[in-house]
Amino acid sequence: MSVKTCRCTNLPGKKSRPANNLKSRPLAYLALAVPILAWGLSFPSIKAALVEFPPMTLAFGRFLLAGTVLGLLYAVRGPRTHFAPKDRWALVLSVATGITLYFLFENHGVGMIPASAASLIIAGIPILTLLAERLVHKRRLGPLGTVAALVSFVGAALLVGFPQGSEASQNPLGYLLMLGAAAAWVWYLFTMKPLQQSYPNLAVTAWQMILGAISFAPFALAEMPDWRWPSLAGWGHLVFQGLVCSALSYLLYNYALKKVGMRTASLSVNLIPVVTAVASYFLLGEVLGAWQWLGGALVLGAVIAVGLGQTRPATQ
Repeated sequence: MSVKTCRCTNLPGKKSRPANNLKSRPLAYLALAVPILAWGLSFPSIKAALVEFPPMTLAFGRFLLAGTVLGLLYAVRGPRTHFAPKDRWALVLSVATGITLYFLFENHGVGMIPASAASLIIAGIPILTLLAERLVHKRRLGPLGTVAALVSFVGAALLVGFPQGSEASQNPLGYLLMLGAAAAWVWYLFTMKPLQQSYPNLAVTAWQMILGAISFAPFALAEMPDWRWPSLAGWGHLVFQGLVCSALSYLLYNYALKKVGMRTASLSVNLIPVVTAVASYFLLGEVLGAWQWLGGALVLGAVIAVGLGQTRPATQ
């Protein structure tokens, strides 16, 4: 599909149809649930995999696997997509922010601090997104967006709890790295805007995975002295992160981002600590207290409130 063919369905002067947008919302929320679930489980998976893989080698293997799968799917499904020169730069920037920088920070940060603390910092993405929209687009936060972001962040804090103990206090760099990861993801949300309406989601995501793997190759080669053959469990973590957390999750998140907009998509990230806590309860037998259940309810309520209150087309 050529760029001209893609753009002709969104000619200037023609407004988006709210009815179609509303009809696609339920499917978009279902699509959004998959990456939130996968990314919630990815924190303990990364923590376990870092015992056997160096940080950037893990990222390279993850996106090499994701790029291979989506690249083959894109080649089979086609047709070939041609990116305009300015949009090629947007694609490269989306990879640099949402993949290279994000995982450069996250894979090192998760190795330094508890996984729960890392997920709590990522839960600050909605607040950073609202502030970035205010600075870049001069867009008013509005009472609903402001309150929902603050409430969801408080809910995540109640759910996960503030990190304590020697592991948390001895690795202050880990918290700074996770804050850098959160900022990189907000930047990624902005870089995706020119790519959402003009190009097929599969084409964009496949190229992101391929370019992401290429960007990690030099870092992985620098870690060669630390390479060793991983166990079966290590390979399992790599496959889970590559196929589910990257290939499938980025594909569905990019689709949902187009349908529900940056605010709702970024706010949904606050559900990641909920997934982590619930998984720990069922898989590890960790008991959730009353404050944790209250925190999960606040996060879920904030996401639903913003989703229902968002009436503008997602591309505006």
